Amino acid sequence: MMKIPSLGQILQSGSRTFLRFPLVLVSALIGTVSAFILMDQEGPEAPTILFQLLCASILGIPLLLGIALTAERRMWGTLQSLGAHVVGILLLCFYASTVPATLASAPAFHLQRLLLLALSLHLFVSVGPYLGSGGQNAFWNYNKTLFFRILGAALYSHVLYLGLSLALAALDQLFGIDIPGKRYGELWIVAVGILNTWLFLAGIPEHLDTFDQPVEYPKSLRILAQYVLVPLSAIYALVIYAYIAKILFSGEWSDGWISKLTLGFAVTGSLALVLANPLRGREAAGWISIVSRWFPFAMIPLVIIFPLAVWRRISEYGLTEARYIAAVLAVWLITMVVYLLFSKARNMKVFATTLGALSLLVSIGPWNVFQVSEQSQTERLKQLLVQDSILVDGHIRKVSSPVSHETSKNISSILDYLHMYHGYDRIQSWFSTNLRLDTTGVSLASKDPALIAEMMGVPYVRLRQANGGSLVSFGMDQNASIDVQGFDRLVRLQFIGKGGIKKEIPGDNILLELNSNLDTLTVRGKDGANALSIDFRSLASKLLAEYANEGVGNVPAEKLTLSGMTAGLRVKVFLRGLQVRRRGDNIEIGSLSADVAYSMEPHREKK
Repeated sequence: MMKIPSLGQILQSGSRTFLRFPLVLVSALIGTVSAFILMDQEGPEAPTILFQLLCASILGIPLLLGIALTAERRMWGTLQSLGAHVVGILLLCFYASTVPATLASAPAFHLQRLLLLALSLHLFVSVGPYLGSGGQNAFWNYNKTLFFRILGAALYSHVLYLGLSLALAALDQLFGIDIPGKRYGELWIVAVGILNTWLFLAGIPEHLDTFDQPVEYPKSLRILAQYVLVPLSAIYALVIYAYIAKILFSGEWSDGWISKLTLGFAVTGSLALVLANPLRGREAAGWISIVSRWFPFAMIPLVIIFPLAVWRRISEYGLTEARYIAAVLAVWLITMVVYLLFSKARNMKVFATTLGALSLLVSIGPWNVFQVSEQSQTERLKQLLVQDSILVDGHIRKVSSPVSHETSKNISSILDYLHMYHGYDRIQSWFSTNLRLDTTGVSLASKDPALIAEMMGVPYVRLRQANGGSLVSFGMDQNASIDVQGFDRLVRLQFIGKGGIKKEIPGDNILLELNSNLDTLTVRGKDGANALSIDFRSLASKLLAEYANEGVGNVPAEKLTLSGMTAGLRVKVFLRGLQVRRRGDNIEIGSLSADVAYSMEPHREKK
């Protein structure tokens, strides 16, 4: 029977953990306090050092932990260990100086960089103590311990969080004590930042050399590898090979899907290989040994088509962070496949080491993913503007003649990208006005890309991603006003799916009927008189032709407006949203939402 530790034992274990990892826990404490204050202030608008402290602490936990464990495993002296920690702290201070004091309004690339650096440092914790020394058994046992410590600490800390949250809710509901919603978030921050970190560290064995022993393979990991990851990898492989066959027969590529599927197969397959590596050669390995042997060969066609798919996107639309990282991953996958094919050792440390090094390399230096991507898209924007004489001698000149829809779409897409990920600092010199919302420079938020496009005289196109394959979605510009002058009533109509709808207007002798195909709206009196039909199919066909079968979310109001008149009845329909699918020569409407304005008397023009 398991003995429950006493309070003294818990305190003794906690103090021993603090003495072993003091800087790691101090980093966790600083990050927790910073996040707590930021949530309590509900995102301060004024510049604050708290964002810098929080980001540095997020990276400080894995960096300082990796240094401490590496120092223990390699038995560094006091001066060597202290020097490594000082270097780590200096690197964190340098990183903190690059984080904006107004991170809440800063471009998104700062958060992307944080994630890449965090990935690299967590992989450093995984391989640092055993890099260049220690066998695969020691490396595998060590990472198995870290994995289960993460799961256990997360379980205990979240159970405590849920229990305390329930207690707060009881105080609120039973005793009428007002508990603001942010208190639950602050409680979670404390549970994850302090308790979770402390529990995780407390479970790491103090003698890392004990890991160099035969692997005791947990049944739970075998089930995960053999009955979850391996079948999932097989499903990915079947889908990808079927899609490759489709490409060979049709010559058509999907926009980005082949890259996503290949990465999914590579990740699940590689994870299965790493987890099941100790089982290779054992009689109980089952089909894992077969998968381990043939996985690199199955990857060969994929590491050929994946780079081609990535290059196709880059050549058409330039580099972005996602495409840059996809290109780097393509090179990494090719390298790993070659390694697995020709290496007899198949050292699993190679996977984590190379991936961690790449994550670090693409985050820093003049070749970093953010700087290169921003420069690529800025140059592409410059070429488009010069081509249509919008950028002349380094300055924007508002065009009077309309540009093509394709040009407007590409310019709008780049402005969207810059607005979200980088801001407009690289193109600020092209304009005479400040492109930031806050001209004092306190906030880093940039003006809406639609306003920047307007300064250029270019119609802003807000593309909508297609859902369900060939389904194309159009939406009215949300900032547009609609003209209802001369009409008595306005009613909202919304329908999704087939079957049609009938809607009676209370108080009026009016009936709205949308047919089962959603392509005709009939407005008539309840007695059947004064029937008037509005055709949506021809409008849908016109929109598909004008916007080249691409969904647009800010179609001008006049392009989504239909009207009709009959004796005693005038109707004007403003389509707020329209989803269309083209099947060969046929056009199907999947859903629509509209405002229907009507008047029971004909509108008479003023004389």
